[in-house]
Amino acid sequence: MIINRVNRDQSEKIFASVLNVEGATITVGLPVSLKGTGASIDGVGAVIANAAGDFPGFYGVAVKDIANNDYGLVQIGGFVNSVLISNVGSSITINAGDPLVPGPVGFFSAAPSYANSGFRWLHAASNVPAAVSAAAYVSGLIRML
Repeated sequence: MIINRVNRDQSEKIFASVLNVEGATITVGLPVSLKGTGASIDGVGAVIANAAGDFPGFYGVAVKDIANNDYGLVQIGGFVNSVLISNVGSSITINAGDPLVPGPVGFFSAAPSYANSGFRWLHAASNVPAAVSAAAYVSGLIRML
């Protein structure tokens, strides 16, 4: 685990190393979940949080591309520079401060279910587009409970 302390240029950020067991590259900005359920979670194996079964295991956001079967960093706390948001099949509006939870293609904010995101989510912070009709990137703050 890496913890960047607050300084004059950056807020505090917390990162964890994970092993990508998705079967595909986890790209920057995607939501990441710990792989497994119940006793099979090892705290290392991770997948893209892109299906209903993955959402409760939401762990953080990929800060760089993580190749399949390779280790990489996932940001699990603090201000995140690049968060991929999805239009989830229709045009939506995301405002600064809106909650973002894992969705089928990135994060989304259309009546999110906090229980399905493991009670962890992001607050949209900046670079928020007026309307999202296609995937886009924003900045956000990971809410940790």
